Amino acid sequence: KGKDMGWGWDKGGKGQKGPVGPLPRTRISDVAVTGEILEWKGKYGWLKPHAEIDSPAAKKRQGKVFLSSKDIVGSVDFEVGTMVTFQVYEDASGLGAEECSAF
Repeated sequence: KGKDMGWGWDKGGKGQKGPVGPLPRTRISDVAVTGEILEWKGKYGWLKPHAEIDSPAAKKRQGKVFLSSKDIVGSVDFEVGTMVTFQVYEDASGLGAEECSAF
């Protein structure tokens, strides 16, 4: 039993580290927020809002806001320092940006 499967396989191993797929979102901004790209990995990245976002979830990532390329309106040619406008949502992982575009 479990002989050729390697160490840990017969007991379930470590499993997945976090949620998979899109999480339920709740929009928390009424008007567009401005900020800039801190990191961009091609399909996702992190934004720094120009003003602090008033939400307990903002403390989860030191105030950084997650951005997926699926939430970008228009061109996806973002790079570090690009100025953007976006709506803010909250999910189980923290804050995220949607309807994001460069300005």
